[in-house]
Amino acid sequence: MENEKNKLSSIFYVLYLLIHFVPPFWGSDVMGIQWLYLSVLDLYVLGYLMLNHAHFKEAFISIFRNKFFIVYVAYFLWAVGSCFYAINRVETLVCLARLITTFILFINLSVLFHKKDMKIVLKKISYIITLVAILDFLIMAGIFIWFIRITTYDKTVLKLCGMSYGNKNITAASMLINIPFIIYYINQSKLKGRILGIASLAMAIFSLFILSTRSTLVGMFLILIIYMVYIIFMQPKFSFKSVLFKLSYFILPVVFVYFTSNLFIDYVLKVKQQNVGGYGKVSKRIGDISIATSGRNEFWIAGIDYAKKHLLLGSGYGNWKIAALPYERERVTDFVGPYHVHNDFIENFAELGLIGGLLYLILFFLAFLFFLKIWFYKKYREYLFVATISFMGFTCYFVDACLNFPAERPVMQVMFAFSAALLFSPLSFINKKEKVEDTVKNPKSKGALKILYIVFTILLLFAITINTQVFRSFLFQRYMMGDLGDNPRLKIEQVENLPLVPNLSYNTLPIHPMLARYYIKEGRFNEAYQLLIADKNANPSYHYNDYVMSLYFAGLKNNDSSYYYSKKAFYNWPRAERYYNNIIAQTIRNNDTAEMNFAFKTYVNYRNETFAWSKYLKGRLESFGLHDGYTLNMLDSAYKLFPKDTTITKLHARYNNK
Repeated sequence: MENEKNKLSSIFYVLYLLIHFVPPFWGSDVMGIQWLYLSVLDLYVLGYLMLNHAHFKEAFISIFRNKFFIVYVAYFLWAVGSCFYAINRVETLVCLARLITTFILFINLSVLFHKKDMKIVLKKISYIITLVAILDFLIMAGIFIWFIRITTYDKTVLKLCGMSYGNKNITAASMLINIPFIIYYINQSKLKGRILGIASLAMAIFSLFILSTRSTLVGMFLILIIYMVYIIFMQPKFSFKSVLFKLSYFILPVVFVYFTSNLFIDYVLKVKQQNVGGYGKVSKRIGDISIATSGRNEFWIAGIDYAKKHLLLGSGYGNWKIAALPYERERVTDFVGPYHVHNDFIENFAELGLIGGLLYLILFFLAFLFFLKIWFYKKYREYLFVATISFMGFTCYFVDACLNFPAERPVMQVMFAFSAALLFSPLSFINKKEKVEDTVKNPKSKGALKILYIVFTILLLFAITINTQVFRSFLFQRYMMGDLGDNPRLKIEQVENLPLVPNLSYNTLPIHPMLARYYIKEGRFNEAYQLLIADKNANPSYHYNDYVMSLYFAGLKNNDSSYYYSKKAFYNWPRAERYYNNIIAQTIRNNDTAEMNFAFKTYVNYRNETFAWSKYLKGRLESFGLHDGYTLNMLDSAYKLFPKDTTITKLHARYNNK
């Protein structure tokens, strides 16, 4: 019976770690289906634990005594409480579904690890991760070979998102966090296992050097330091030969791959690019590491400023993507806003205020304290290597959380949950047995556990419902996001079943006005208006609702209202090409040259591009013809600025032929 449970536990580990290879299934973002996959798997594993309540109830009670779990619960409840003040409550619910999924994942793993021989469990997990890393490398190599034939090295590197990560930073972070577990597998294996592990490690490091993300290079350096300190100073019996061999498992692959990857990159650059772009040799990328060149300092400054101004509550869980936009009004082109601070700690302070931010920070502080406890107390020496490997994984996650946004990505959340659950797994042996056994025998504990099972199940059903809606929405968004023009191409039948949860697209455009455009096109104005007023504050900073409202009134031939909303949208978000295009069309329709001039000067102050000039000049020519001196002077200026632009050169040639 126990053997069957161990086999089933191993299957659960595999299923969780297979998140690496869950593809987008035609969604606009892979995380839609991945979050749904994880939440459904969570419910299945939780159901198994509940059905075997007698076997696992001690594990549940033991976890509830864990300080990390208690703080995690407090953090979760504080995030739930932010629904009452969030800028966009629907977006908070969407992000809470992801937090629930990760939270239950951590609980499930902690229960499965309870009182297990963690050396054996960790070796199983490390073996799976070793194979995952090899498959990751092979997929990435295939992508590299495919794209390097048709484009430059820099563009090829940007395409290296593995099978389903989203971008190369996520790909690199997920590969880095595999490395501690591969090292464990190498240390605990015999010759064949070591060869497999060393090959996997070399592939992972080679991938990281090709991806060349600065955050993962920093993370690799930190885990190398932790590993070296453990091997040199924390071994029960010091042996120079043993230390040398164990250090070589990590250091030699790093050194070997460093030189071979540099040679490889140098060769590819000469063949495909002939010059060093943004992604050159590893040595160059290491030299580029700094806060100033990372592009994140402006995001951090904005996040800190917002957190200081909203010290008590913040913007609401998951709402930084909306709160950030006023800081970016004069920097963001069109609708590509900063969805994250690129620092999960600052983002939590900005979204949840001082208390929520501190609770999130305390989670990592508790992990660090527990790791030190294992390291420096002799009676816990038997758990030392397992704790070290787990903490190395936790360190990889911490570095990524300082520089990116792993809390949003399912692949990183799985590794966070594994690292945290493994790190705290010795608690099931360290805690005094009498207290746990007394609690288990207490009749009240049975009732309390049943209530908790019901609560966890309800939470997961909520998460599955939300994650299903998000995935369905991503299926529609894949086509709608390329159809944002004034006259959408898709038919209403193709989009009318779009879920209204979430109420923001993956790039934070409000869903309701996006959908309303299709009803306007079909002349179904009542339905369009209901959509426009239903959720007009989903993301007020973009003023996209005002833009679509302008299109709505234009469809009704209400010129004054259409003009009013076109100005409201443009001047509040002056870098949006569609807003500029709309207001210039409105000024022509209203014969308002003063407004046309002002809109043009406003737009080129931010984006002095050929589109702005050609649109403006066509408007002037339509209003005044070729006999207006000011228009002709502006046409000459445009020709000097953009002598190769075909639209402007044709206009200029037309003037010269008159």
